[in-house]
Amino acid sequence: MCRKGGISEFCDLKGDIRIDPNPPIVYYVVPTEAADNNVTSSLTIKPYARNDNAGAMESVREWTVKVVPKNHQDLPHCSRVHDSPGVIFSLAGFCGNVFHSFSDVLIPLFATARPFNRQVKLLITDYRKWFIYKFIPILQALSRYNIDDVQEDGKNIHCFSRLTLGLKGRQSNELSINTSESEFTIIDFKKFLRSAYSLRKTTAIKLQDGGKKKLAPVLLIVTRRRTRALSNVEEVERMAVQLGFKVTIAEIDANVSKSAEVINSCDVVLGVHGAALTNMVFLPENAVQIQVVPFDTDWIAKNAYGDPTKDMGVRYLEYKIGIEESSLSKKYPPDHAVLTNPKLFVMKDHTTEFAEC
Repeated sequence: MCRKGGISEFCDLKGDIRIDPNPPIVYYVVPTEAADNNVTSSLTIKPYARNDNAGAMESVREWTVKVVPKNHQDLPHCSRVHDSPGVIFSLAGFCGNVFHSFSDVLIPLFATARPFNRQVKLLITDYRKWFIYKFIPILQALSRYNIDDVQEDGKNIHCFSRLTLGLKGRQSNELSINTSESEFTIIDFKKFLRSAYSLRKTTAIKLQDGGKKKLAPVLLIVTRRRTRALSNVEEVERMAVQLGFKVTIAEIDANVSKSAEVINSCDVVLGVHGAALTNMVFLPENAVQIQVVPFDTDWIAKNAYGDPTKDMGVRYLEYKIGIEESSLSKKYPPDHAVLTNPKLFVMKDHTTEFAEC
């Protein structure tokens, strides 16, 4: 079964399946008597789950699926036969950004591979070694086998009785799972992450616990060094302490294990719109995410980090920065395009100076 079109294209194949990585072809072998005069049929798949974005898909290697009869003259012979199912997926596209690593790769990979209970072989096209090191706890929790760079191992013909080319469970909503294609939900993914990273906190604390002593909820203020940096962190911290919070201030770095532990220990996370807020996937149930929204970025902020909280068991609040509150109002005259038409700069580069607070 193959699905073409939509945000994620994939083929879920069962039978005699042979993978020739160079050039990238998946042969789906059918009995000779079922074929029509030895004629093959084919389709192409780019196994990365953002098919609606040409910029993302440009760097993704294209695979051909060929349906061929068993007596076809070009059919390669197996050199590695696998007893377990396989999944082929790409690490190209936008996965250098942690938001896209989760939304485009890790969450749909969970939806695709988790049903096999680690008895699945992960085959990567457009291999990125740094990605493996960065997310090794997740990948090892999904598969008991070594992860292969399918192009590097180009001399071998891998053979499977079941193979998924591409990733299932992706939908247009970010950081979510299409439950019509998966038995799992995004809540299941969060539970899976807590197990993979040995995170202890499952639920945010209750402000009142049956008349017992009130516990101070932990608030994390996520800081940034360059663009979109809060200029009044100390003032926010003082106010939060007065309201009864125990406050932690930290910058989320590339160490996912460390970030997961920090985020999971919190009851409330406050941060300016940016990829670091993706780490809400590590928040305990009933925690709160507060997004500070730079002016005129309402839609992208809500789509990326507001809407996904609804299915995650996370409560969501936002604070929208007005023009007069932005540091940009001190840098540019009132009639400058940065202030009057910031969408021009949003479209040009979402990480540029327009998004300062």
